Amino acid sequence: MSEATTTGHMSTERLQVAERARRERQGKFPALARLIDVAALRRAYERLRPDAAVGVDGVSKQEYGQDLEARLGDLHQRLVDKRYRHQPIKRVYIPKENGTQRPIGISTVEDKIVQGALREVLELVYEPIFYDDSYGFRPQRNAHDAMRRLNQIVRRGGVRVLVEADIVAFFDSVDRTKLLEMMSERVVDGSMQRLVGKCLHVGVLDGEEYSEPEEGTAQGSGLSPMLGNIYLHHVLDMWFEEQVKPRLRGRAYLIRYADDCAPRRRGKGAVMAT
Repeated sequence: MSEATTTGHMSTERLQVAERARRERQGKFPALARLIDVAALRRAYERLRPDAAVGVDGVSKQEYGQDLEARLGDLHQRLVDKRYRHQPIKRVYIPKENGTQRPIGISTVEDKIVQGALREVLELVYEPIFYDDSYGFRPQRNAHDAMRRLNQIVRRGGVRVLVEADIVAFFDSVDRTKLLEMMSERVVDGSMQRLVGKCLHVGVLDGEEYSEPEEGTAQGSGLSPMLGNIYLHHVLDMWFEEQVKPRLRGRAYLIRYADDCAPRRRGKGAVMAT
């Protein structure tokens, strides 16, 4: 499993959580919401791109930052008091090479800040238990690393089967109830669970049409990649390691980049790469 969680600018409390997460694969973590303090919100703001698209409120990063400390203080207090409400996501469409369009959800700057702070905390407890061959949307990992790993396995020789796969409309079809159930096995902080729920159960504004999808996690949300990795860690990575590999006679690998995968067979077994 990976130990790539970033430790820069970590408080003592965050370091303790990260260290415990590395030690305890089955550990349960309460009181995580208190790690989302003003400093965490400020870091999330600073990570936003200066030219990031604006959400339904039309407020840019620059405009939000004109009175940053006051805004972050107010946001933090609303989070503590459970008065924070995620605003609707603005849906836009990005053309794909095959002629179709990919729906992207654009959150407001404030909601992006909350998503970023949430992701930072979730990384503390999940990065240490994610499998090493999971590469998508993780700290210090990218698609080139996944390809290098794939090439490394091929160069060793003996590969008999390679299967490439892609989960169709994965982010649009995530079962939110099951996702939250999976998270509750490790994140036992009710405040964190509710906050993630607010980022999941959010309305979508598509032009002048408003809807409230019952499944999925919006592509474009800063939190969606993390939630997607948690979901696929449980339903794909763990399944492959615990159910598939023990039944094979040869060596097998599953290399995953987000929701893309490619299974492989080596010798008398199977190798999967995602």
